Amino acid sequence: MRHILTGFFLLGLATSADAGAWNREKGQLFVSSGLNLWASDWGYVPNYYDTTIYGEYGLTDRVTLGFDYFTADRDNSHTAVGFAQFPLGDVTGANRYAASLGFGLERDQDDDIDYLMRGGLSWGRGLQSGWLGIDASATTRTSDRTYRPKVDFTWGHNLSDAWTTMVQLQTGEGKDGTRFAKLNPTVIYSLTDNARVNLGLVEPITGPEESSLRIGVWFTL
Repeated sequence: MRHILTGFFLLGLATSADAGAWNREKGQLFVSSGLNLWASDWGYVPNYYDTTIYGEYGLTDRVTLGFDYFTADRDNSHTAVGFAQFPLGDVTGANRYAASLGFGLERDQDDDIDYLMRGGLSWGRGLQSGWLGIDASATTRTSDRTYRPKVDFTWGHNLSDAWTTMVQLQTGEGKDGTRFAKLNPTVIYSLTDNARVNLGLVEPITGPEESSLRIGVWFTL
C-alpha cells in the first residue's frame, strides 16, 4: 500500500504542465524545482538551463491550486501560469480523472508579453508497484490565438521505499509551431518522507533540442 501511495504522490510531479490525476490533500503544500546540468557534450554546462519552479496547495479535498513557472527556447521564453485542478467522477476507483484550468503570462526575448489560458485533462491508474498516467493540456495566447497542445505519457515503478524509477514520453508543439517528442527516464531518491531528489536524461526524439541531464528537488509540507 505504501508503494501505491508513493506512486500516487509522484504522478502529481511527473509533469510541470498540470497537477496530474490525484489531488493534493487539504492543507498540503508541494514545491519542486529543476534545471539542466549538461547538454550534448557531456561535462560542459549548457548555454540554457530550462529552469522550472512548480507548486501545488490542497485548498480543499477536491480543489488543488497550483503555480507553474518555466523557461524555454534556450531561456529566451519565460512562462508563469496559475491554475486550479479538480477531480472528475469517482475518486475511489482504480482509474482517476481530473481537469485543470489556468491563466498566465508569457514573456519572450524582446520583452513582449502575451496572456495565456490553459486547460488540461489527466488520467491515472495505480499499479501494484507503481502507476500509469496520461496528462494532456492545450494552451492558447490572446495575441494571436495560437493553439499549443501537449500530451505526456508516464510510467512509474517503485523499486523500494527509497528508490523509484519513472519514464515519461513528452509530446507537443512549441512556441514556434515546431512539434516535439522527448523521452525522459528518471531515477528518484527519497531523502526523507518529505524530500526527494531526482536525476534524469532528456533525450529528444524529434526537434532541434539537445540531449541533457536534468536534476530536480521535491518537497512536501
